[in-house]
Amino acid sequence: MQLVDTFKASLDPSLFRLYRRYLYSRHKATDELAQAEVVHEKAKERLLKMAEKFRQNTSYFDPGDKLAVEIGNYELNGPVGIAAGFDKNCDVLEPMSYVFGFLNPGSVLKNPRAGNPQRPKSEGTVRIVVDDEREAIINAQGYPHKGLDYTVRNLKKFSEGPRGRAKILLNFSGITDTYTEDAVLDSCREILIRTAHYVDFGFEENRASPNTEFNKVLQTPEFTKKMVDLMNTHVPGKIKASKVSPYSSLSPSDAEREAKIKSIRVFYENGGQVVTIGNTRPINTKLAKITRNFARGVAGESGRPLLPYMLRLVEDVHRALPDLAIIACGGIFSGEDAWKAYEKGAMLVSLYTALTFHGFGIVRDIHETLKSKLGKETLQGFMEKRDAKMR
Repeated sequence: MQLVDTFKASLDPSLFRLYRRYLYSRHKATDELAQAEVVHEKAKERLLKMAEKFRQNTSYFDPGDKLAVEIGNYELNGPVGIAAGFDKNCDVLEPMSYVFGFLNPGSVLKNPRAGNPQRPKSEGTVRIVVDDEREAIINAQGYPHKGLDYTVRNLKKFSEGPRGRAKILLNFSGITDTYTEDAVLDSCREILIRTAHYVDFGFEENRASPNTEFNKVLQTPEFTKKMVDLMNTHVPGKIKASKVSPYSSLSPSDAEREAKIKSIRVFYENGGQVVTIGNTRPINTKLAKITRNFARGVAGESGRPLLPYMLRLVEDVHRALPDLAIIACGGIFSGEDAWKAYEKGAMLVSLYTALTFHGFGIVRDIHETLKSKLGKETLQGFMEKRDAKMR
């Protein structure tokens, strides 16, 4: 397939559907990577080759002045970002910088990590599957990452080379092979110090992944304060964000709701400025046929089914903390979905799974839908009026 055809396919959902089918027919699982992981890596290779094509077509994704967003002392030229998980190692920053208002690469780890074990070819065990019918991805990858040295090289290269207007909100995790709070904090400290020079927007700490058991130990108000104190000390002036998983059910218990709001409130009251409502909901892999070959009993589901879970938590967080900026992430597949998130209290939206099913044309759809809904009003003006009603 010619490069120009690949670029056009990335923008047109109907063409992208055919191109996606071609990728899955062409690339199969290895004994290290499941098929979805192989396809994702091949897609990233093609994105890098299309960097100049994206640069030449920047105007296609230009949101216009009406959709500029201010957070703290920063202004983003657009409200749509690419969510953490898509570009774990900062491999495709340049082409994506021409498409989005902000980039959320990561989760960045200090040390290289293979992630949870699998043997797709020899044993049939996997850690990620794609549910085409529900437009969802279920994964138990367990933070695979090439390590901080590799990431810093990519960040440096991006900072010194051609780029679009997108700013970086770096997602990071302190998980290492030593499962103690001190080890996590030490790891996070090194990540912050070594990447701070190359990050021009902010940092997003991530303890939300359901695929690493030790994260449960870290999801306390006490550790939340330690984390935000660390960010205040080592990246002052940068936006400080925290990623939070959505509710486990559409009718969350009072205990779950109170626990989430309490932890978010601690983050906010100690200097946190943004919360990302995460795009992964824990599920039991033993309850569905599609996940029967998972080695782990728990995995995270992302994609279209998450929208109502995400919207519910966005609304609750906004009611409790109207001055806290919210990134709505999870289940957004259209401009209408994004507008629902803004009505509930979002300041930004970010995408991942929708891109893998429908391509980058969704970004333009969100821009056009938001401008249509806003009429003569700016997005910033709409949010200020919305938030004033909550105070």
